[in-house]
Amino acid sequence: MTNDFKFTTQYPLDKRFFAECYDQTSVPVKFPKAYFKALLFVVFGVVVLEFELLPNSYIGWFFIVLSVVEVLSVFFKRTWWLWRQTFSTSANSKVEFSVAANGVRYKSAKTTRSIAWNEIDQLQQTDLGFILHMGKQRQYLSKSCLSEEAIAFMIEHHAHSKV
Repeated sequence: MTNDFKFTTQYPLDKRFFAECYDQTSVPVKFPKAYFKALLFVVFGVVVLEFELLPNSYIGWFFIVLSVVEVLSVFFKRTWWLWRQTFSTSANSKVEFSVAANGVRYKSAKTTRSIAWNEIDQLQQTDLGFILHMGKQRQYLSKSCLSEEAIAFMIEHHAHSKV
């Protein structure tokens, strides 16, 4: 294993990158569990309306409408996340990414972050990239901006840092 390897590249934070990032890192939720909160809201709203538990029916209708909003938030989760990222302050900016013997480094117009190899708990490989797990944090890196040597170096160096 060579310690003098250094790889640097740039990639844009555009809609394509954000879509790939979401698709590779999101954990899909199954049908009944995803809509459980909405079901509770609608049941509570109907019970309040049906049994006239409160002097006015506004609270019951509020929870019924809230259940519809909750269903829409589950259904349009990817679209909503992509829209938020596309209009964020970091959208359409360039990120400089470096891989070296001491770790990885991200540098953008607003932030710089260095992650040592021993800080990365898991280097999860997906079809299109890597997910770097650091405790509860996750960082996505697309393979499209990496060379074959950089990919091999990252896998080898991370495995060596965990020995």
